[in-house]
Amino acid sequence: MRRLFAPARFPGRIAWLVGVGTALCILSLSACKSRTAGAPEAWERFDLWSAKAETEASPVANRWFHPSTQRIRFLGAAEVRDLARVPAAQLAHFPHRPAGQIRALEQVVASKVRWRTRLGRSPYLSFIPLGFERPCACFYRVSVTARSGGAEPESEIYRAAAPPLRTLAPPTVTVDLARWAGTDVDLHFEVVGAAERPAGQAFPSLFWGSPAVYGRRALPAPPGPQPGPKRPNILLIGADTLRADALGAWGRSPSLSPEIDALSAESDVYLDAYSAFNVTNPSFISIMTGLYGKNHGVYDLTTPLPRTHVTLAEHLHQAGYNTLAVLSASHLQDANSGLGQGFDEVTRASEHFAGELAVDMTIDWLAARSAKAVAAATETQPQAGPKPFFIWLHLFDPHTPHTPPEPFASGYEPSAPSGLTPVASWVPFRTPGPRGFDEQVLGANKDLYDGEVAYLDAQVGRLLDFLRSRNLLDDTVVVLVADHGESLGEHSVSFRHVGLHDTTTHVPMMIRWPERQGTGRTFRGLVQTIDLFPTLLGALGLPVPPQDGLDLHRLTGPGRFGRRAVFAEHAGRLGLMVRTPEWKYILSSGNTRFFPDGPSLFDLRADRGENVDRAGQGLAQETELERLLQRFLADRRDLPKPTERGDLTPEEASRLRGLGYLR
Repeated sequence: MRRLFAPARFPGRIAWLVGVGTALCILSLSACKSRTAGAPEAWERFDLWSAKAETEASPVANRWFHPSTQRIRFLGAAEVRDLARVPAAQLAHFPHRPAGQIRALEQVVASKVRWRTRLGRSPYLSFIPLGFERPCACFYRVSVTARSGGAEPESEIYRAAAPPLRTLAPPTVTVDLARWAGTDVDLHFEVVGAAERPAGQAFPSLFWGSPAVYGRRALPAPPGPQPGPKRPNILLIGADTLRADALGAWGRSPSLSPEIDALSAESDVYLDAYSAFNVTNPSFISIMTGLYGKNHGVYDLTTPLPRTHVTLAEHLHQAGYNTLAVLSASHLQDANSGLGQGFDEVTRASEHFAGELAVDMTIDWLAARSAKAVAAATETQPQAGPKPFFIWLHLFDPHTPHTPPEPFASGYEPSAPSGLTPVASWVPFRTPGPRGFDEQVLGANKDLYDGEVAYLDAQVGRLLDFLRSRNLLDDTVVVLVADHGESLGEHSVSFRHVGLHDTTTHVPMMIRWPERQGTGRTFRGLVQTIDLFPTLLGALGLPVPPQDGLDLHRLTGPGRFGRRAVFAEHAGRLGLMVRTPEWKYILSSGNTRFFPDGPSLFDLRADRGENVDRAGQGLAQETELERLLQRFLADRRDLPKPTERGDLTPEEASRLRGLGYLR
């Protein structure tokens, strides 16, 4: 089954945000307690976007007119660049660069809608006041009516003037609902303004981004006898374009990633992990098959893996797992990658998802699955527990264009892990202030890249907090890995993951094992992302087919020092790399726009930045690594190779150009 789906002024706005966060803690102390204190209560999310709203007021007296409409739109602008600053010749190559997609409710002026719901503990309302596309002298207004039997007046809880849609989205608004905790309420959304429609045009409207009500509820006692031991769940978080040195666990200071840092403290962290590729689709194909590109044969974003390959998802599906893939980039869809095989459900973006939409979809799937399991256990087979799940969650955010919402865009992040609770306070991770794009064609800026990492981290924290509250985290193997890194000015390359230097091949990788009870370990020694495939299958007691990965338990630990060498291949067959702990050898071919053809050699002990090319100096290490690379190429598996696609639709070609992958 497949489903398609102007910077703020600071520090004044941040001071307002911090004040709101502090007020929320004062109003609802229970929402600001440690997530591990006391008995667990499950997070619940009532998605107002998905639920049908009742019309209370409308500018048109017509029962067929719906004042609110579900949209998939952008966390920011549909075109994020200043086109006046983009050379006309470049626009043909990069025609469209939108912010990430989210769910948004579009509501017309002079209308009012409501939802009826029962609030849990520590409830709050969350939404993003995205603003308007066409000028509208109007206000957002939210009110609550308690449904306690008698006539209750409406209580206004939020009112703000509507801004125009901006390049980067405004901050998320969280409104405390603790006053009505545990009660039935009507929640009213209203667009206040004159019911005037320009001749021949639709009514002006406002957008509410990601509107939802959150709260906690006690977990119901499992019915009947409990099932025996089962295989653990697996959550594979694949972060796109995330450099290892962007995370606190790899030395980034101040850290951009309090949530991932907390996860790393409970995980096996592989400090010297390397991708097999410098581009998304081939890299994830290597992760899902345990194969280098020389053996699976995919070198681009348009050629699917042959169906005769058996992926990690297929192995797990055959072992009884429910499987879900949430793919945040359109070019990772099954038609382009072949990675839909083995998944019960694949959800992919028509453009690219913002992290919060991908996480919301995952939370919704898990909540629906839990509800079905409880119903099934109660009515039919109380002795049979639910199947374990395998979720591949792909998050695209650090990739260009760099469009983190405020306040991440202006250099702020949560002061501590907050998960699904409202952020209590914000702290700067750089000198605060708005940033524009340094690279207009791609929509890129290094500070905004950091903001994207901080935003992604917050989304990872939301999902982990949901799992923890549902008593699922300690039954789940959590893997976090990146497909590749990014060049941020090194080697004269900005905001493109070309080349095979550490900037594009050194990636974060960690595994949280349930049986270790949250005790983390840090390992040095070369490993590769393809090693996840045999490691996970072996840990589950499943057969491990012939492939190129090595079980991480055999590579790391006391007396073990990782692989002798790691290898990577360049997209488009434009180069190869072999790296030992001390030396790196790169052989480039045809990538002359960025790097000269031929070999490069770097002494990593003296030159960690790979800035001084030692090739051609007669060093024995060059001869040794060249031979090692030739042996790597010669050692091939007799496996089916794909047929490269030559039939890209104009839309597909346009999207890939917009992301910088096609010329």
